[in-house]
Amino acid sequence: MRKSLTFMSLLRVSFLLLAGLLGTALGLPGGGISAASAKPAVTDAKLGVETDLTRVVLDLTAETGFKVFALADPFRVVIDLDEVEWQIPAGRKLQGRGLVAAMRYGLFKVGTSRIVLDLAAPARVAQVTMVEKTESLPRRLLIDLKPTDDVAFMGQIRRTLFASDGTAAPAPVAELVQEPPVAAEEQAPKPGDAGTAKGGAISADPDPLAATVSAKSADDSVEVPVPEAAEQAMLVPTLKPSDQGLKKQAHKKPLIVIDPGHGGIDPGAVGNGTMEKSITLAVAKALKKELLATGRFRVALTRDKDVYVPLRDRFKLARDGEADLFISLHADAHANSKTRGASVYTLSETASDSEAEALAAKENKSDVIAGVDLSNESKVVTGILIDLAQRETTNLSARFAKMLVKSLKKDTLMLEQSHRFAGFAVLKAPDVPSILLEMGYISSVKDQQLLTSKSYQKGLAKAISRAIQSYFDWQDSIKRT
Repeated sequence: MRKSLTFMSLLRVSFLLLAGLLGTALGLPGGGISAASAKPAVTDAKLGVETDLTRVVLDLTAETGFKVFALADPFRVVIDLDEVEWQIPAGRKLQGRGLVAAMRYGLFKVGTSRIVLDLAAPARVAQVTMVEKTESLPRRLLIDLKPTDDVAFMGQIRRTLFASDGTAAPAPVAELVQEPPVAAEEQAPKPGDAGTAKGGAISADPDPLAATVSAKSADDSVEVPVPEAAEQAMLVPTLKPSDQGLKKQAHKKPLIVIDPGHGGIDPGAVGNGTMEKSITLAVAKALKKELLATGRFRVALTRDKDVYVPLRDRFKLARDGEADLFISLHADAHANSKTRGASVYTLSETASDSEAEALAAKENKSDVIAGVDLSNESKVVTGILIDLAQRETTNLSARFAKMLVKSLKKDTLMLEQSHRFAGFAVLKAPDVPSILLEMGYISSVKDQQLLTSKSYQKGLAKAISRAIQSYFDWQDSIKRT
């Protein structure tokens, strides 16, 4: 037996050595087979500005597919790449120069990485080209922008301007500038993250085949498919109360949908080396764990990793899953770094105060940040505002908000006016009681320390869980009487 084991060990070692030699012979990095499947990486991003030309330069480790298009309201240029790794040097920040006011990057969906250029003025995408690697320069993707007027910019939207597969149908453009402009003050895009940059984030996933919001750790975890792109501008008809009740009777355990705000290409508020999207996801996972431990609830997350989900898809997930409660988690920044404390928001067409109104306006821009086309959004909003006549949902949201404030106050510093009202887009599911919890301000040194603490996150999760249990205890008492 020992001889047999020794022989098998030698055989295994010989095979591994042979695999390594083959990898080296085939030119695989490190001689490893797995390296052959490694994704291309973006190692740097720069802006070069000349007269009437702004050039975006992306350094790549390998060639990758690309597609370039434009979006309006506000003016943006979007570059979609085959999925890449982000290896932007730590500490680099891209400030607007030339025609580019700001730049964000990250994973848009599985298989697609996205770069969003916020424009300082209307610009024409004059040329996009992949430049081969030389002895002194890496492989580069060059995106040339030239000034134009509003009318000409609008002529670029709703079509692919340039694509690596040749499917684009761009308007006539100026001749290609072969070398990058002088970039003495080149700066790399980096939306506030510390350490090796993973990108301004990672981003949305409206593709049902590419994304299923899933929580797989327990039997009461629920998978909620992301709606197809064609459905994103459509509103699912509101269930009649009788139909809705019959469907929910099939599930004895209430479904709680937890929405970690922001994510992916949208980092949310940025503190000192801390991003809102990371805090919201950590607390969401802690809350899910607390709720499942009670054995009373089914739980689904709108995202369970660092990806972006459009606002309209978040509440649509709750509606499609016939959720009993929707909780959106956030951690804002405030102009006054001394401002601290949590607050709970429910939906209202009239804001409770100017600060609540400003916060809702900021949160509602999340889709714009991620480069999402909102040209059909008015159809969604119109349909939803009609359904807001369902006063029962509004009243239930307010009741839960009151219970949540009471539970949080036991261990958490709250703003003086703890329950507020504003027109948050993510709360516009007319048949699902919904609240938005601002857990604190990462612009406050103290709040940021607390919100990034695992023990504090667990405490928050316990407080929210207590409120949820109280809410459904009340619901049960109503049913009994």
